[in-house]
Amino acid sequence: MKNIFIFLISLSIMSGCSDVLDTIPTDRLSSEVYWQTDKDAEYAANAVYRFLESPATVIGRDIMSDIARATFETSDETKVEASIADPQTNIFQNTWNDMYRGIRRCNDYMANVDKITPTDVAKLNRFTAEVRTLRCYFYSQLVSYFGDVPLIKTPIGISESKTLTRTAVSEIYDFIYAEISDAVNYLPETTTEKGRVTKGAAYGILARAMLFAAGNVTGTDARTTVYLERAKTAADAVIASNVYSLLPAYRDLFTYENENSREVVFDKQFMKDVYSNAVMNSFGAVSLGNNGSAMSPTNVMVDEYETVNGLKTSEDPSHDPKNPYADRDPRLGYTVYVPGDRLPNGTVYDSRPGWSSSADVIGASYQVSKTGLLPKKYINAEDIGQSNRGNCGINLILIRYAEILLVAAETRIELNVEPDVALQYINQIRQRPDVNMPERSGLTSQSALRDALRHERMVELGLEGNRFFDIRRWKIAESVCNMNEIKGMSYVDKDSGELVVITTDYRKKFTSRDYLWPVPYNERQLNTNYTQNEGWN
Repeated sequence: MKNIFIFLISLSIMSGCSDVLDTIPTDRLSSEVYWQTDKDAEYAANAVYRFLESPATVIGRDIMSDIARATFETSDETKVEASIADPQTNIFQNTWNDMYRGIRRCNDYMANVDKITPTDVAKLNRFTAEVRTLRCYFYSQLVSYFGDVPLIKTPIGISESKTLTRTAVSEIYDFIYAEISDAVNYLPETTTEKGRVTKGAAYGILARAMLFAAGNVTGTDARTTVYLERAKTAADAVIASNVYSLLPAYRDLFTYENENSREVVFDKQFMKDVYSNAVMNSFGAVSLGNNGSAMSPTNVMVDEYETVNGLKTSEDPSHDPKNPYADRDPRLGYTVYVPGDRLPNGTVYDSRPGWSSSADVIGASYQVSKTGLLPKKYINAEDIGQSNRGNCGINLILIRYAEILLVAAETRIELNVEPDVALQYINQIRQRPDVNMPERSGLTSQSALRDALRHERMVELGLEGNRFFDIRRWKIAESVCNMNEIKGMSYVDKDSGELVVITTDYRKKFTSRDYLWPVPYNERQLNTNYTQNEGWN
């Protein structure tokens, strides 16, 4: 059962007026009557959480990487994948707006909270620390997408907004580091109100932000070692807390039964009928009554999953190409639907042309997966049906403990320290009881450890929205995201018995400009002080 609903109150805090307008409005909340009690601060802090991204946004990011493609070819993601988007493409403006709405709500809180004379100082400090941390989360997302962005720490009006300039990423990352480093002092290790920011969540946000900063995607902030050290320290703090651990069953991570498990470091909470999401309708099979998955996973990710012997399929003589998904890393079967898998309603998923009359067969409609593969995470039986598909209550995991272990491993590899500890963390993930992949051993060089780490991030965190950022901070997007064709599932032709690999002429293109998104067109029309990222003019 959900323990807290932090999304139900949307506050409209007004500033004071003058003369005859200096009255307390009766149709909405006013700062004249609102900022008085601890409970006011709690509700205002609660309202900030609703600005965390939706499942469609987080999961959908991986469409714009090498491990998936867009199903609907008129989507904004298609334009980004093909490098034909421009500053007027909606996804850029929407992302900018969404993050700054959250930041504005944080700034409103910070500007008013000191009006309260608290009855419980510790509790008020905790709410404020949550808001400070969430503001850092929003900024970490913005700089990962756009690079330099305006750093706004107080409420501003329209006229003031037109005088803003873009703040260097180095200043924003230092702000994030300083804010969270202080905020953690007021946050608890655990809380009975699930969904609230804890000390571990704050350190997790910091670790992820600093790891991305180390990639120096803008090319203007080469403090790589500083950022790696910060990320390592933050990840180590989460590990040392002993609050979190890996869920024994990977397959159960994204189910209702295991919401709020010890692996969840930071999530966004939902509840059917109250504050729901549409993850089933956005990513579920058409045969389950959905509009079709926006994401079609590619064979790039599928090929990355090793055989149960810990080898690439091309290197394992026991691998049968005509039975391509058998005897593979179990995480493949927990991440992607392939032909023959059981859907949550008990029916068999079959996308193979000529094999069935299923609504999921490639070509049956424009809604079905273009690769014959579908995402499996977050697709649950509780959300099946016309009335439920857009009324899902499953929580969205934003950071989980496995990622923290991988951050701790990666920072050690890149700093070239404690390689044995890095390998220990990688193997801890590989040895999850229902994964039980062979341990990595004998890896001593930095390059070999780096390869092992990057493999593990792809297969452990696949289709959770991380790959989009990974290929940018590693600066490999130009090599992995330029494709003249997309490969999907493999299957045996019903008539000939020959192996068929689904291939489409769908193209992905990535150029140097695409490492950063453009400042949206409307923003530059409203404020001529904003410069544009290289390649987007």
